[in-house]
Amino acid sequence: MLGRGWTLRGTTAALALLTAACAPIVTTHGYAPPEDRLAAVEPGVDSAETVVRKIGRPSTAGVVRADAWYYVASVFETNAWQAPKAVERRVIAIRFGADGLVSGVERYGLEDGQVIDLATRTTPTYGREMTIVQQVFGNLGNVSAGAGGGGGLFGQ
Repeated sequence: MLGRGWTLRGTTAALALLTAACAPIVTTHGYAPPEDRLAAVEPGVDSAETVVRKIGRPSTAGVVRADAWYYVASVFETNAWQAPKAVERRVIAIRFGADGLVSGVERYGLEDGQVIDLATRTTPTYGREMTIVQQVFGNLGNVSAGAGGGGGLFGQ
């Protein structure tokens, strides 16, 4: 005779397992130095070499301008079948002046960014959009004279 106590324990255990199975999977990508290490970087004093010694190499250097280093770290959560969702992002931009010394340290978060869809697999075309029928019949009268000298569509 198991009684009512076993039923309650079994239900509690089943609920605990279901809750654990629904917990999001958390993954971290990239590296952004913690604030205590960033505090050691001094504008006007540190160079690229000393920045590397103090906080490490950047995730990427300036793509458009070569005077900045970027440290990027992101935290993503994945729930069951849903696509991963960025829940935290830290971007540290260290800018260098013409003299090669740090000119500033800037911090950005997820709230500062914009979502850019990089996987649409479409290239936007601007201008007039025509159907295939318009394209075929639109070029029918645009046949130029060939090297044979006849000219026109039927060589007249």
